[in-house]
Amino acid sequence: MNPTTTAPWWVAPAIIAAVITGVIAVITLIINGRRARSDRQRELFGAAFGDVATYCEFPYIVRRRRHDQPEEERGRISTELSDVQRKLNHNRAVLRVEVPRVARAYAALVGAAKATAGASIRQGWDLAPITADTEIHVTDVDLSAVQPFQDAYLTAVADHVALTPWWLRAVGRWLARTVTTPFRRQQPDEAAKPTVVEQEPEARAPDT
Repeated sequence: MNPTTTAPWWVAPAIIAAVITGVIAVITLIINGRRARSDRQRELFGAAFGDVATYCEFPYIVRRRRHDQPEEERGRISTELSDVQRKLNHNRAVLRVEVPRVARAYAALVGAAKATAGASIRQGWDLAPITADTEIHVTDVDLSAVQPFQDAYLTAVADHVALTPWWLRAVGRWLARTVTTPFRRQQPDEAAKPTVVEQEPEARAPDT
């Protein structure tokens, strides 16, 4: 009969320490990987938004093109515009793989930018180029229709990078709108108040 072999007293603590060290290493790798991915996505979100802003500048660029070099200006602006459109398509594809929810908001933003700024770009090509410094101010471009889509995209980005889940933030915004809307409706509109005009009493004929 073989005698029972007892492991040294330091074996169990050593095994526990090794397990704890391995778990900490795995957790550290996960945290660092998530942090690196978050930083990379932040740069992607910012660059994607910047490309849309660059596209929205082309209505002004087209109107301010040089009049003395029409062919060179057409080539230069067309090349730059094609490069920006290529970036927009690239951003849509990358966001669709990385963050589908943000990609949907970005696709809507790009669609609104092309519908609004794109139409203004086409109108700008039909206009004569400026010939004096006094014509540098552009007053016929209105891109306000793009603003709601920009806000929606930035909200989707903020929901994604936040620590709280996006659906919880969406519920909070809905509750805030629900609570504040009745108070806004109850505020009196000074302009809508009827004006009360005091009428003077009619003059009575003296008693005869």
